[in-house]
This record gives sequence, structure tokens and C-alpha cells, in this order.
Amino acid sequence: MRVATRTSLRGVRAMLAAFTAAGLLILTVPPARADTVTLAPYVAGSFTGGNGVNSHWVQVNSTWRPTGISNLADADAALGLPSSDPRVLRQTDAVLSTVNVGNQLYNYKNVQSWYDRWPSAGPVPLFAAGDPDQTDYAGRVWGYIAVTTPGAYNFGVLADDGFRFTLFGAGGGSESMAFDGLHPRKRKGFGNNLELGTGLYYFDLIGYNHLEAGVLNLGWWQGPKNWAFATIPQANLFTAVPAPAPVPLPAAVWLMGSGLLGLLGLARRRTAAPA
Repeated sequence: MRVATRTSLRGVRAMLAAFTAAGLLILTVPPARADTVTLAPYVAGSFTGGNGVNSHWVQVNSTWRPTGISNLADADAALGLPSSDPRVLRQTDAVLSTVNVGNQLYNYKNVQSWYDRWPSAGPVPLFAAGDPDQTDYAGRVWGYIAVTTPGAYNFGVLADDGFRFTLFGAGGGSESMAFDGLHPRKRKGFGNNLELGTGLYYFDLIGYNHLEAGVLNLGWWQGPKNWAFATIPQANLFTAVPAPAPVPLPAAVWLMGSGLLGLLGLARRRTAAPA
């Protein structure tokens, strides 16, 4: 049996070699996943001097479902409640200078250096300093991110408990990531870097917290291999599509224009001079 098996394998190998030599055998190899995903800007152009982003927040009481806001479906439903709903404790809209907010317990733990690798955060717009109940809330943040230097980027969301983030480009292109359920604070980024051009990208972010510490932070990095996320600064965030930044004229063009204006003025004076 062993001799027959060896003979059979040799025969198969010989046939494969013959087919390959004759160009009759084509091996199909699935393409490897690219290291970057290209996403054209939602609005192309140069944009500077951002004014922040939009946000909507809601906190619900203990009668909101058996386990409070514990997943993305709960967060979506809570964010859709009108302020008149008896289950709503607080509701507010706010413009955020950056997407970096956390409740009192989150910041307290940072001060105590229990989680010193995470950045301190501004207050959640729902709560005043010292509010004892800063749980079971959700927020939606949306607006435009201005990319001023084209290249490879990645985005990371730090959340406790969960989030959903989508970045939109031109022609319906988009990239999304989510972290559903109840989790300790964690930063999650796209599996692939994004190759982005100069311009605005629209984004939509939903985050929520059930109990204890809560935080929502949107950061980015630029470059192929750099996991040092930095909070996206206000200069790169817009509530709506702004007017594009003026493009300065090159020095040579400015000098040529100034010369032409001077010549035009001289010609007018000569025309107006008496004969």
C-alpha cells in the first residue's frame, strides 16, 4: 500500500507540473488585506480655526429598562427620548471644544493615579460639579474633522462603557468601529490606517456609561506605526462646514500683481493729464 501511495503522489505531482508548464493550471491566491484604506474628504479644501463639535446628552432614571443603559441599542433609544419623557432625568445640548468628557468618578480615579495612562477629561455637559448621580447616560457627538496634512491616519475612541464611531468621506465612503456592551475603559482604533486627503470628514460618535466611571474621548495619530493617540484639537473640529481658509498668493504672483496695478495707475494719470 505504501508503494502504491508513493507512486500515486508522484503521478499527481507530474501531472501538476505538466499542466503548469503548459499554462493550463492557474492558482488563485486571495489578495492580502491592505494596510491602509483610502477615504477621500467629504469636503475638499483647507480649513483652519475650528469652533468645536455638536453634542446631545441624556440621563435616564432607574426605571429605564432592567439594566440601565448597558449597550448601544439602549443608548440609541435613550438619545431618542423627548425631554418630556418621565424616564429622562437630564437632557442637554452643548458645543464641545474637544471630544474629551468624563464623569466625576473617572476624573477622581485619574487624580488618584489608579488609571494614570488615560487623560483627564472635562465634565459631561449633563452634570454640575459634585452631582452625586453621574451614571446611566448617553451622548451623541457629531461634526467635521479637518485634515490639514494628507497622509495615513488612525482614530481611537476611549470609552467606558461603549461607543460607535463612523467617519464619512466623499461618495458615501465610510469607516466604522464599535464597542458594544459593558466594559472597563479601553481605547479602540481602526484595524487599518486610513489614507486621508486635505479637507473635512464628517463623523458621528455615540458613547454611553452605565455605572461607576464613564469617559468618552476621540483621538487620532498620523503615520503608519504610531499608537500615541492625541485628543483631536479644537482647531481641527467644526460644528458645520465653514468657509475654506484663504489661500495665500505666492510672492512672485503678488509682486507681479502689484506691478500691474502700478502700471494701470500710471496709465490712468497720463490719460487724465492735460494736453
